[in-house]
Amino acid sequence: MKTLLISFALLLFTSSLNVVQESNDTYVYICTGKYAYSYHSTKNCSGLNNCSAEIKKVTLSQAKEKGRKPCQKCY
Repeated sequence: MKTLLISFALLLFTSSLNVVQESNDTYVYICTGKYAYSYHSTKNCSGLNNCSAEIKKVTLSQAKEKGRKPCQKCY
């Protein structure tokens, strides 16, 4: 019985880890300017105030593929 409870607890723990993982279907915002280097959680982030180019909504995986890092203000 004790072994069964431990197995069940491990199963619950490992399945909850999948929920914690960041989804690559998450959308973020990037500035398409030449020197932009971050991605942002919202379009209204103050880190995008100086963007002189287009602000584009992309998936998190696309932003990472472009070498973008999380904004220090909104993440």
